[in-house]
Amino acid sequence: MGGNCGYQIDLGVYALGQLTGPEAADLRAHLSRCELCRTELSELQGVVRVLTRTRRSAGRGSRTGASVRRLSGACAASRGPWRSA
Repeated sequence: MGGNCGYQIDLGVYALGQLTGPEAADLRAHLSRCELCRTELSELQGVVRVLTRTRRSAGRGSRTGASVRRLSGACAASRGPWRSA
């Protein structure tokens, strides 16, 4: 993942678009020379894209019946031993 260079926390904030100023400039300079951090940033940006799509589609209604039961989509889709089929 980010190795031992100390930028792991900054990578998450940067991927969310919330790192600004000198910290962002420092991280960009670091990314130009650290392949491990570039790889981790790419993975984090993928997670951000998925979460953004999920958040946008959350208001479109549920196919799981979750809105009827007032459950989140994740809970409604779950098929644990505590749920009847």
